[in-house]
Amino acid sequence: MHRIAIVDDSRLVRAFAAAALRAKGFEVVEVAPTSLFDVLNQLRERPLDLLVVDVLMPECPGETLVRAVREDAVLKDLPILVVSAHRDDTTLQTVQQLGISGFLLKPVDAATLAAKVAETIEA
Repeated sequence: MHRIAIVDDSRLVRAFAAAALRAKGFEVVEVAPTSLFDVLNQLRERPLDLLVVDVLMPECPGETLVRAVREDAVLKDLPILVVSAHRDDTTLQTVQQLGISGFLLKPVDAATLAAKVAETIEA
């Protein structure tokens, strides 16, 4: 079973995404982005197959998190799927240069999210 971590500042979005992925057989870890330090510690706790991260989060911006994951010895090769309600081309270019595996624009329906996650893991 593939383990996916979802980092989003909206508890509702995390719950929706987790339910959509669990329905497709994925194991999901929901991570509240209280601080970069806490998020990284939670991501290191158990092996993961994919990280799904929101871009706009006040306590732990997605771009900062992606950069920290890429610089972390344990997490550096973890595939990352970025999800955002805003298509900011500058931010998108920056996270793409950091080696993300994909991008989805919110709102994302359950089927699209599950399909993109499966595609990203298989790649």
